[in-house]
Amino acid sequence: MSTIDFRTPAAGFDQPLELWLACHDRVRRMCTLLQRLLEHVRKAGVDEQAKVTAVSIRRYFDEAAPRHHEDEEIDLFPRLLQRLEGRTESEAAGVRNAITLLESDHREMGRLWSILRDALNAIEGGDAGALDEAVVALFVSRYRSHCEIEDTVIAPALRRALSKEELDAVGRAMAQRRGVDWDEIAAPRDARPG
Repeated sequence: MSTIDFRTPAAGFDQPLELWLACHDRVRRMCTLLQRLLEHVRKAGVDEQAKVTAVSIRRYFDEAAPRHHEDEEIDLFPRLLQRLEGRTESEAAGVRNAITLLESDHREMGRLWSILRDALNAIEGGDAGALDEAVVALFVSRYRSHCEIEDTVIAPALRRALSKEELDAVGRAMAQRRGVDWDEIAAPRDARPG
């Protein structure tokens, strides 16, 4: 089975915050696609379009979303928490509270995803009654609010807190997590093979 190619993102690994934020746009699109799939299956049943859509959604949330959460929990959130000194107590508390909520979201969205993954697998197999509207609504709502907190609270705090060297380290880690050779993508264009 092929996997998602991470070598041509909207932003490069040399811009890890922009790459991370671009993933939020993809998450929102996949959430909208999931809602549309629910409606489509209700109206038209499971046809080839529904099966292909189910595969696309499942692949995205099985492959890209876990890496995105790892980017946050392994690289971004810990670095940000270490840089809260010198911030006002209310700003530091706001960031700490947001991170606690976001990490809790990861666990809850993971639980909901396991239900949705089974439903999408069933749709791929032709089962029109597999998607539960309440689970879809909760998953989509949770992911959208999650992205909103990251966009409005965490991203600005990261931009203020992380140095160029720290951002480079995050970019390297993100590339490695996706099986991309940092030295290959960091090489000047004229020095790249082919």
